[in-house]
Amino acid sequence: MRKIKSLMKKTRLSKNKKGSIEGLPLQLMIIILIATVATGILMGWMGNIDTPSSIGDVEVVSGDIILNGTSTTEGLVEIYVTDQDKNPLKGATVVLSGLGVSYNNGKTAYCTTDSNGYALFEDLKITLRGSEIGFITVNVSMSDYGENNSARIAVIA
Repeated sequence: MRKIKSLMKKTRLSKNKKGSIEGLPLQLMIIILIATVATGILMGWMGNIDTPSSIGDVEVVSGDIILNGTSTTEGLVEIYVTDQDKNPLKGATVVLSGLGVSYNNGKTAYCTTDSNGYALFEDLKITLRGSEIGFITVNVSMSDYGENNSARIAVIA
């Protein structure tokens, strides 16, 4: 009888208290599973992300401004705005700043681009103080496209 009991002890399966599968701890298997699922979800989200839109070129079509006297202009200022793919950008806000530029009624010189990407400014008031040349900065901004202030207009007295 003693032989039978010792034989049963030798053949008995040991209880796995650590919860392993094929030699790997169960906790490690859970972490690998969660990481795999999370990576799959992130890759799915990233596949639906569009490239960001941005303002491409800002071009001063009308050229430099020649002042009549010291503080007013005749003619117009025309700005052309495109997106990153060189398509006309409709609805962008164009603001002129520097040299005290404003409309003749004193309001800030700003305009919105039309469907062809053009912004037209007329009746501007500009003041050159003690100088024969200065610059106006063209600031363009649009929601979801960002800002661009790379263009400048030379003002010559």
